[in-house]
Amino acid sequence: MTQRNIQRAVVLAAGRGSRLVADKGHPKPLEPVAGVALLVRILQTLASEGVREAVVVIGYEGAQIRRAIEAETSLPLQVSFVENAQWEKSNGVSLLSAQDWIDGDCFLSMADHLFAPELLRRLQQAELPSGACALAVDYDIPRCFDLDDATKVQVERGKIAAIAKDLERYNAIDTGVFRVGPALIEELRREVERRGDASLSDGVRALASRSMFFAVDGGEARWIDVDTPEAHARAEAMVRVFGDALGDEPSGRSVIDAESMELFAPSWVRGAPAYREEHFALADGVSAAGRGVPSKSEGNASVARMMSNESPFRPSQRVIDAVTNALTRGHLYPDAAMAEALRARLAMQAGLPAQSCVLGAGSSELIDLIVRAFVAPGEEVVISVPTFSMYESRTRVCGGVPVLVPMDDELELDVPALLAAITERTKVVFLCTPNNPTGTSPDESALRRVLRLGLPTVIDEAYVGFSEDADEAEVGRSAVVREFPNAIVLRTFSKDHGLAGLRIGYALASEPVARTINRVKLPWNVSVVALAAAHAALDDQDEIARRRSNVRAERTRMAALFREMPGLRVFEGDGNFVLLEVSESGSTADGIVRAMLGEGVLIRSLASHHLKRGFVRVSVGSSEDNRRCVEALRKVLARVRPTHARPRQRG
Repeated sequence: MTQRNIQRAVVLAAGRGSRLVADKGHPKPLEPVAGVALLVRILQTLASEGVREAVVVIGYEGAQIRRAIEAETSLPLQVSFVENAQWEKSNGVSLLSAQDWIDGDCFLSMADHLFAPELLRRLQQAELPSGACALAVDYDIPRCFDLDDATKVQVERGKIAAIAKDLERYNAIDTGVFRVGPALIEELRREVERRGDASLSDGVRALASRSMFFAVDGGEARWIDVDTPEAHARAEAMVRVFGDALGDEPSGRSVIDAESMELFAPSWVRGAPAYREEHFALADGVSAAGRGVPSKSEGNASVARMMSNESPFRPSQRVIDAVTNALTRGHLYPDAAMAEALRARLAMQAGLPAQSCVLGAGSSELIDLIVRAFVAPGEEVVISVPTFSMYESRTRVCGGVPVLVPMDDELELDVPALLAAITERTKVVFLCTPNNPTGTSPDESALRRVLRLGLPTVIDEAYVGFSEDADEAEVGRSAVVREFPNAIVLRTFSKDHGLAGLRIGYALASEPVARTINRVKLPWNVSVVALAAAHAALDDQDEIARRRSNVRAERTRMAALFREMPGLRVFEGDGNFVLLEVSESGSTADGIVRAMLGEGVLIRSLASHHLKRGFVRVSVGSSEDNRRCVEALRKVLARVRPTHARPRQRG
């Protein structure tokens, strides 16, 4: 039996590694993990366990690897290099290139496997028969990062019985860290002489057939094969959490850096911008010191909120009474029966079963639920733009790829362009009708062309209550859901029902789609207060009808007055807002918004909403706020209007 103080190691670094470093300009062994090249990390780990000499087998881009390692003057061991001219063959051929160095026990590792020093200690401490070799194996199979690509091992009575990537029966995983000697070299030499190539697994199987290849339990020691971008991301996370020694010596950890916490999030979350809420803060009077804009605390005490398509009407007394009563049950979880009753009520209005209705904390939550239910990282969501930014932002947060399809010059849905954007990776299509911010709605034939694709298609009808045919739309959409099981209709209580602050909306869909969305929905996502308010609002239909009529009339009146102003192009639409193109006004959209705020009116610039020209959106407010807005815009345009500007009409 032998137990050696092993001072030499061989590291195989000859392969191409194209899955990880394609087009990066450096070979895989030099790919940095947490700022340190893979090969450098491996050499440092070997040195930490007493290895004094490492032999690196190079092949593809070998000169670049050699230069990089020789420039690492801080490495605490001697590094020699062996060239494998046949690097495109299997890794057993690479090991044979270093056969002159393997005259006794030595460690063997791959240049793309990170591992804790504990694996080396366990291999070194193992008592092996003379001439035997050993592989550190991991019996904790579920923790293997990429099981499909891993080499599987069947261990019987401490020895390797079988090893291959495609083993059907196995009880351990190959960590890529070995203790080898001349016996393995002899087996590999025979295999290469026989057929011209050999993998390490070929040599292991040959020795195993003579009961001379042992399996050493790696225990809890961490390791990872850094062979893909996904594995690279996991390796970086492991180093951040467990340190350079992968948790071998946790007491040596430095102070945790708060800023580094963001790095634990997936790249698509780190790259997704948060929804900007500055316009709400301004309207609520929060000081914007340093930005050159006024607030309530700075003398602008009555900013007209005309930027977020809110209702100008406060909740009715019926709703207020219902909310007040619901607050007495605020210490309890929301009443399931109350939620079920609301689902049944909303579904019945559309002629659908209760199981076809999903409640959400506003339709914004439902947008998020739909994306999470149907879209995996890397899959596509087709979105007609300009539109509600939440479709794109929630897609990005979930790792999906937004495919943005511009509307035509009249800001109408471009159906041919949308259909051309569909690929085999498309999972969801988003359509907003009436669309925010254009106010336009695709006709029924266009909608059906999209639905006939069979993809989950979201028809967001947040503003449908302000259209002239709101009642007919309710019946029409229920027919669409019955005819097209891929249709998902979104509605909200935020707009025409005036409950934006209480956050409640709903989706109507076929029962299988509703079940799918419910799988990702959190329980109790709608508060008891919101449930009570929704029921009360549904009891107030006469009042809701009156408010809808008021908004439509004010919208028409404002649009007519805007059309009289030089430099504007007016898009009235069917929402509770009017879209204005200001590109010929003599100012930019952002400039108009700043000037309007100076007049005490807050409207929305759409400069970042995938529009080719300058646009602002004006929400319909109270009669007084609408009057203030029209007068303020007239003043602003008079200050900036060029002499050649002429009024423009839609179309």
